[in-house]
Amino acid sequence: MHEPRKRTKNVYVQDDKPLVAKVPHFNGDYLPMTVADAVEMLGGLDEAIKPGDAVLIKPNFNCRFAMPLSTDLAFLSAVIEVLQDHGAVVTVAESSGKADGPTAEVVRDLKLLPLLNRYGVPFIDFEQDQWIDMQIPGKHFTKLRVPKTIYEAEKRVYLANMRCHNSARFSASQKLSVGWIDAEYREYFHEERSLVEYKIPELNLGWQPNLVLIDMRRTTTSQSGRGRYVYPNTMLASGDMVAADAEAIQVLRGFPDENSLNAPLEEMGQFAAAKEYGLGSLDYRVLEAEGSTETLQKSRF
Repeated sequence: MHEPRKRTKNVYVQDDKPLVAKVPHFNGDYLPMTVADAVEMLGGLDEAIKPGDAVLIKPNFNCRFAMPLSTDLAFLSAVIEVLQDHGAVVTVAESSGKADGPTAEVVRDLKLLPLLNRYGVPFIDFEQDQWIDMQIPGKHFTKLRVPKTIYEAEKRVYLANMRCHNSARFSASQKLSVGWIDAEYREYFHEERSLVEYKIPELNLGWQPNLVLIDMRRTTTSQSGRGRYVYPNTMLASGDMVAADAEAIQVLRGFPDENSLNAPLEEMGQFAAAKEYGLGSLDYRVLEAEGSTETLQKSRF
């Protein structure tokens, strides 16, 4: 039985408060620059990841449908470019949901592997990985069966979207954890719908990310997480899953709809349980960049 990995220290803090960078991204902006700007606002990539570090990217390829249901490939490409330009050695790993899997078919339909081949980045299908048992101090889970690759990873970067979710209330960086538990634990995870949002933080007790990026250029507002798109045109970056998810909710609240995001943050199950386990803080500081909404150069004619 394996023990949880040592807690990852969030290096992106100011006055003991976690930082969340909030950077606009409009159609026509260069996506790698948006990612780089967000990380630079936090204090720079070198604070969390050094040249030569092995970095595991955990995206969301739960299904074969476009963002916000899956990670946008352009976003993944931008993050890979920023990490590789910094000198990191990048791997991408994921497993898809039972309803839409197997993972090999999902990534085939999403055209993921040709993209990764262009960057020389390997893909680890967690379904084909070596699985290990890990003990955790949870109320609902006392152990998990997880892929050895992500358990042993040197550095981890999470790529999340933000949308509502019928049972979890919302799906963002904390819920990426469902992608690394095996079928038996996923089945138990989905039992008792009212408890799902409280179970999610426990899945993050084995390790934590070094960097979280949330792509909010396009999402939805209905409780099901599907339906008509809205365009927050925003990207978030943080070293704190809780702070990043909380700010993502604040962004989505700017597009009112009939969903369950209006409750106080501290009363939402994911945040209440995360606070209990010390996974992050709702007392955070937002660093917000201005977006370019007009051309700056004047015409001479």
